[in-house]
Amino acid sequence: MSEAERGDRWTAEFDDGVIVFEFLLGMDLETFGEEAYETYERLLTEHDADGLVTVVELADPFTPETFDVWERTAERAVTGGISRWATVADGIKALSLRGKMHTSGLDITVTDDRSDAIEWAREG
Repeated sequence: MSEAERGDRWTAEFDDGVIVFEFLLGMDLETFGEEAYETYERLLTEHDADGLVTVVELADPFTPETFDVWERTAERAVTGGISRWATVADGIKALSLRGKMHTSGLDITVTDDRSDAIEWAREG
């Protein structure tokens, strides 16, 4: 079963056991922490998801406030049955994310290829 949603500078879909979020350039923290997060909670509750993929096009994905939302997302992933979290970013964002994404209970990878990330998340 596949399901897709759109919000203010973000998209979300559930397909074949994986939740895929895209956070687009210009998305503000309030939308990230509330509207998109509420959709994430709902998708976790309504579907049997094993993997999570986030495609990060945000200019600065790790302000202290944004990092709090990332941590909450990771904690909820573990309690929601997610085993693998792949993040898609390029250049300096990928380097920054690789250094900051550590959560017990989740296998985590950072890549610059969306298809590779989805395939990896499904393998869990």
